Amino acid sequence: MFYMRLSRRVPALLTLLSVAVLVVAGCSARAGAGDTVAAYGDSSLVVDLPAITIDYDAEGNPSLGQMPLADLESLLTPAVLAQLTLTKDVIDTVTAANIQHIQISNAPSGLIILVNGERIPSLSWDDAKLANLAELVDAMGPAVPPVVKAVLPLITNVGAGVVVRFPVAQGADMIPMVVAGDTSAAAQAQAQAASFLDEIGYRPVIHIPVYYDADGDWTVQGMTDAEWQALTGVPFGALRLSAEIIQGAQDAGISQVTIRTDAEGIHVALNDKELPTLGWGEGELNHALTLALQSGMVGGGGLDAETLAPILDTLLPAIQSSDVTLNVHFPTE
Repeated sequence: MFYMRLSRRVPALLTLLSVAVLVVAGCSARAGAGDTVAAYGDSSLVVDLPAITIDYDAEGNPSLGQMPLADLESLLTPAVLAQLTLTKDVIDTVTAANIQHIQISNAPSGLIILVNGERIPSLSWDDAKLANLAELVDAMGPAVPPVVKAVLPLITNVGAGVVVRFPVAQGADMIPMVVAGDTSAAAQAQAQAASFLDEIGYRPVIHIPVYYDADGDWTVQGMTDAEWQALTGVPFGALRLSAEIIQGAQDAGISQVTIRTDAEGIHVALNDKELPTLGWGEGELNHALTLALQSGMVGGGGLDAETLAPILDTLLPAIQSSDVTLNVHFPTE
């Protein structure tokens, strides 16, 4: 009887084995590989895998391990295949922008996102920041899907990722999966920041406390938004909030939101409890803007990429080297 029951499950087991073999065959090196097992190897749960690699052809059809996913319709649902398939227009746009590959990798210290082998802004964390995030998620209640609440405590123990590769335009040079050295955005950003600080001699500092009332109007140093707008001509009235937003903050027990930028990135804290950081300390913002310029996402109004590039090269070191803090206070009653 046991063997009869087992034999009925052989097709399902073979299917699972086939999927596992295909996934392994379609793997490649992953940024941050080995970090998870090094940090949490003694834990009861630890997963540290290479990246699953999905290749797209010129028509937007995906393949895994040189096998078209369309040939795996017996293993994958039509909905999954539809989600993984791209249109030819998308592929043409990506190819024209010379975006050859994207990698997303989860590591113990954060999420790593590489486009053309270099980082773009992504989240970094430590145990304290993740604990604060979990507390926020719990406070949000039903607004957060249950799967998020279940996965969040395990996120540091799982090292996995995916690499997506696109067709390379004719005549374009192949871009390495990881770009390093003096020509990388990270090296150039560090050199620009060092040059900026050498020139001015210190890090610029801007600290602004903002106090909102129950109606959503705000003051800074006792001056209202209308007074600041009249003084500077800047439309500060746009920063007013609705009474519903203020009430929502009160209901959630949020009395203070701090937004701070420095050389590391953008920091956000609720009631002095810091959440995961959006990092830009390794040239992430520089590379993201370069990609945006070459893809045509940034521009217009008579400004093309060649005009904007030197402007951004001047502004970015100042932005990333400055210590800017915005403390937003909400009424507690």
